Amino acid sequence: MSQEANTRYSKRLPKVRQACDPCHSRKIRCDGRWPCANCQETILECTYVAVPKKTGPKGPRHARKFIQRQQINPQQSTSFAVNPDARETGYESQTSRSPHAVTPPSPTQNVTPRDPGFQASPLVSTDIIQWCLDAFFRHKYPLTPILHRQQVEECIRDLSISPEKYGLMTACSAVISLSPEILQPPDPPSNTSTEVPAPILPTTEFLISETLRARRQCDLAEHQSLLHAQTSFFLFSAFFCMDNDNAAWYYLRESITILQTLRLHEEATYSDINDPVLATYARHMFWVLFITERAYALQRHRPLTLQSTLGLPIVDPLSSDAAILPGFLDLISLFRHFDTDFIATWNSSTPSTTSSSEATDPEHLSKLQTVLKYAIPSVSNYSEMQQADLLISRQWLKVIVWKLCVSKTLLSITDSEDSMSLSYPTAVARDVVLISRLLPTKAFEANGVGILEKVFDVGCSLADLISLGPATNQWSAMHVGPIDILMEISY
Repeated sequence: MSQEANTRYSKRLPKVRQACDPCHSRKIRCDGRWPCANCQETILECTYVAVPKKTGPKGPRHARKFIQRQQINPQQSTSFAVNPDARETGYESQTSRSPHAVTPPSPTQNVTPRDPGFQASPLVSTDIIQWCLDAFFRHKYPLTPILHRQQVEECIRDLSISPEKYGLMTACSAVISLSPEILQPPDPPSNTSTEVPAPILPTTEFLISETLRARRQCDLAEHQSLLHAQTSFFLFSAFFCMDNDNAAWYYLRESITILQTLRLHEEATYSDINDPVLATYARHMFWVLFITERAYALQRHRPLTLQSTLGLPIVDPLSSDAAILPGFLDLISLFRHFDTDFIATWNSSTPSTTSSSEATDPEHLSKLQTVLKYAIPSVSNYSEMQQADLLISRQWLKVIVWKLCVSKTLLSITDSEDSMSLSYPTAVARDVVLISRLLPTKAFEANGVGILEKVFDVGCSLADLISLGPATNQWSAMHVGPIDILMEISY
């Protein structure tokens, strides 16, 4: 062996008995320390809680999984999973006698049997999960109604045996951990008035790493479920709040892909679902992703995947969701006006006005501004969280249309605050200030970082207007001008 080769060999890291969980997942060399050098350079928690899988031949994989399923539940197979024999519907066949029959499973039911190699972290107790879920249903559920309370309670009971359910719960908790102000102290027992100390909430990074560890125990590519789509959505939300755009985009697309693989974006699929809970929350999941993808596409200049291919949720006056669904439908209505044509034009860096696209037609854009102006005429019956989301989203979308008009040189230079004038952000920002005065701070806190970004965009548009010079900012001393409004937003 040459001296140069010896030198290279001596610089190699020694083999370690077990790589940490993040290094094992990323298939990179680990130095075996705690924390290891790789984890110190990333946001992931350096853990060694995953149990190494046994080496050696394991036998036919599909036959082994089938036997395990039969041992656990020989009477029925209700896993919400994609099976090669059920490609038309996205569900497993119910019986061999009826290959076209489908069993609509629970949105949060196990996709695979109990994994003896999986162990929940002792840092993630049922008390912590329950604490975070209470905050979710109190503050986040009116905005993203994608989890069924009763079935989520069943997930808590199965934390230690189901990596799928454990991953969903830790992903949801990761989102809540980014808004600690919405966590309320636990209620004391009924027989005492002593205040119960709050559980110690793990870091967001640790909860995310636990979600990813749990997912490594699942064959996600082969066994997809609504539960997995929900988990991916929560991962998107967490990474979005952490300003990790690449990861956020990845998990948003993953959630959409899982939904489409299961054909839950097609109305025909729902005619085969007998479980009303599954049908309801699958439909909710679609429309939450529909709204989220459009908002994220406008914020980060991303393309669209989902189209308006599914019927809207139906408001049942006797349902527990009867109070929140009207606001949810109004939010869907706002974003349905921003189609693929508009997003493609918005994402285009070419300021040309020669395109025949409807999104560059001044008359169409003027009508769109009118639609936004008179949309959601009354929100007084909605929760304060929904009011904040709806009202701020509407003002933000007005600014988005205005920005597109600016890029296509379609605006008039007048002192008017008409929607097709250069001064329009002044009127929009004034409404944002009024909304912030009418609604409590907690209504904005429940909406998280997303609503703050929208307010920031409105403020930036107003700042751009002010920077154009005094010609666009001639106001009397007694008038509240753009600078005053901008200072109010900043405050």
